[in-house]
Order: sequence, then C-alpha cells, then structure tokens
Amino acid sequence: MYAGKEWMNMKKLLLVGKFNNVLESLNQYLMNHFDVQLCAQNMESVNGMVKIARPDILVICMADVEGINLEFFDEFQKRKSQIPAIVLGLKDDCEKFRDKYGNEHCVFIARPVTGEMLLEQCNEMLGLNKNETLNLEVSEAAKAQPEKKKVVLVVDDSGLMLRNVKSLIEYKYQVNVVTSGEKALVSMEKRRPDLILLDYDMPGWDGKQTFEKIRENPDYQDIPVVFLTGVAEKDRITSVLHLNPAGYILKPPDKDKLLSIIEENIG
Repeated sequence: MYAGKEWMNMKKLLLVGKFNNVLESLNQYLMNHFDVQLCAQNMESVNGMVKIARPDILVICMADVEGINLEFFDEFQKRKSQIPAIVLGLKDDCEKFRDKYGNEHCVFIARPVTGEMLLEQCNEMLGLNKNETLNLEVSEAAKAQPEKKKVVLVVDDSGLMLRNVKSLIEYKYQVNVVTSGEKALVSMEKRRPDLILLDYDMPGWDGKQTFEKIRENPDYQDIPVVFLTGVAEKDRITSVLHLNPAGYILKPPDKDKLLSIIEENIG
C-alpha cells in the first residue's frame, strides 16, 4: 500500500456496479494502481460520487442489460468531454450499447476481462503509460518529508451529506467517503482511517451494526468512531455506549464542532 505523496498522487477511479465477487476482484486489483471509490449503479449515486470524489475515470460493471436504464448512458453522452468511462458487460450487451453510446470517451469491453487488460485500457484513456499510473513525480525533498494527512472515513447514505462534510474538513484531512456500512469495511481494508464519522440511520447495516462489525476486527478497535446523525432518541444512542463511541454530532454538522471533535481525537 502507498503512503504520503505517492498515495495522494494516484489517479482517481470510480468503480460502478452491483457489489459481488466480480466487482470485489476488480476492486482488489485496481486499488493497487488507483485511488478507487465504489458506487452503486444509478445516476443519483454516480452523480453524487462524481461531485464528491472527482474521479479521473469511471469503470462500470454491467451485471445484466435489463438492469440498465438507458438514461444512465445518455448521461455519459453529455459528460463525454468531461470524464472517460469504461463499461464491462456480456458480449451481446456490449455490442448493443456500443453501437449507440460507444466513442473515444465511452468504451465497451466484453467480459471476461482481467485486471491487467482493464488497467491497460484505463492507462490508454488517461494518456498514461504503465509506469505513470501512480504519477509518482515526487521531489527528493518530498520523499524525505512526505506530506501526510490523517484519514477520516465518512459513512452516510446521503450523497449531499457526504459532500457537505467533505467540503468542511478536506482542507485539513484526507477524506474518504462511502455510502453504506458494508462499503466502509471494504474501504478500511484498502486504507485504514484514523477516525470514522458514521451515520446512524442507513439502509442495510445501520450505524449500530456497522460499529459492531468494525469493533469485531482487533485491528480496528482503537479507531475513534463519531456518530454523525439526526437521531436524538435516548434509547438508540445508549444502545451503542458499550462500544465506546468517541462522540456524537447532530446533522447538519457545525464546522467548528466537527473540527473540534476530530482534533480532540486525532489532532
């Protein structure tokens, strides 16, 4: 895993699709070459993550053609001058969509595809050679004293809330964002955060379940977890006290209070 200036200079890739073994395999390979964020395949989620993560390239894994809304690719036609996209799918599906949507900004590749093949295509669309994927043009002084920011992981199913929180603290911290508890654990395997801001009310795993899953891993038991929530009911708050959360902040967060509680825990 990369640290300091090297990690910060990695190109950003948004990996879109249904979370399954295929997507996980691609994520595990790509995160060695890119700063990867995972995203569900719907335009609301993608639009939110594009604004938050500002990816250099998108990789879209089509599970099946019936689950694809044509407006999804219509949107990419509008974006073609802004961000390149690689779409992975079955051969027949790729051929069908390639005729209408394929161009130099939106490339369709039939599965199966290896990580090496995908990396080569990403590099081509980004105008990089294999050795430039990490963009490691770091001065000797920077290597001797690498720039380091502590990492804050924000977990919330609201793209708007993720965007707002990131905008408040990104000048001081490296902010990673995910939209579910399940994705939080995937993100933590990629890069261990110094602190977690965790929403309480989420579909799937709620904040309590996510917190419990985090604390099950001995390597994560010392990571401060702060609940960022609109939930004020006493019984729901007290239900996680035994897990020793680092604090609570009610939505919408006040910048000074948010920074204060983060600084109190990680400086």
